[in-house]
Amino acid sequence: MAMRVVRVALTGMGGIGSRVAVALLERRVRFSQRFGVDVRLVGACGSASGIVREGGLTVADLADRGTWEPGMVGTALLDRADPDVVIDAGPNDYETGGPGLDHLEWATLRGVHVIMVSKSALALHGERLLEAARDSGSRVHASGASSAALPAVDFLRTNLAGAVVTRVEATLTGTSSFVLDEVVRSGSTLDAAIAEATARGIAEPDPAFDLDGRDTAAKLVVIAGMALGVWLPLDGIRRESVRSVTDEQVLAWRDAGAKVALVGVLDRTAAGYEASVEVRAYGPGHPYAAARGSTKALMVTAEGFGEYTLVGGASTPEATVAAVLKDVEHLLAEL
Repeated sequence: MAMRVVRVALTGMGGIGSRVAVALLERRVRFSQRFGVDVRLVGACGSASGIVREGGLTVADLADRGTWEPGMVGTALLDRADPDVVIDAGPNDYETGGPGLDHLEWATLRGVHVIMVSKSALALHGERLLEAARDSGSRVHASGASSAALPAVDFLRTNLAGAVVTRVEATLTGTSSFVLDEVVRSGSTLDAAIAEATARGIAEPDPAFDLDGRDTAAKLVVIAGMALGVWLPLDGIRRESVRSVTDEQVLAWRDAGAKVALVGVLDRTAAGYEASVEVRAYGPGHPYAAARGSTKALMVTAEGFGEYTLVGGASTPEATVAAVLKDVEHLLAEL
């Protein structure tokens, strides 16, 4: 009997998307052995051109951009490729939802499954998009759009299924974690710590989105929506900035041996969930103290379950790719 074919299209062939595409091709044998399916990457596009191959793309096809068709991008590529699964790794736009919004709408109207790496579409329009997905039978996974290699959504949605989650505290941005560690624990200046994070590839060329709490707020919206079914307005989340930390605070934290982090907080109240992004200091005996450098952390309190802490998932391109591949495996297990 012929093996079932699962057709994948990937939108956004930047640094992360290109790595995901190659990793997906490298895992085809594993997918066939474990899930009994032939996973084919049938289409891929960047911002200006794309390529579709009915029999599946090769690493050589991905590398030879000169053979790609100009204008074969976005929904034009999706129409041509006719995928079963869309992986979106394109840019974010927090005014419109970015190209990911078009791709999610295209997929959820057709019952096509989606794995999101970009987060702005879900952060701004997640409730509507997930309702459309439920109506059409689309499955949406978003590890790369929430906390990458830190399995926040998976843990809340699967390991605490049915639980009443009363509190979530999470460090979700490797840039802010690294910078605060360098300033408080290593004695670096803020500017030097930001420069080091950029040089190591942890921070974006413009790290303001991470340092000012906006990235954490967007990820918090996605986590609350995907895992708890609570979609919060992104612009309603109160935020603190790493850049608001004073020299006096740094000295006091250093003397106390504190772990300092930019934390996304969800608190369950009588009226629902409230969210904020805050700079918080934890004592040296706190579980978060184990989170060094760009490592992330998640602390969850749930009725009947008590308190859990996960520490891991440092911010690296490899970690994001691993999170996407994890979502692929979850999706294949569901199909």
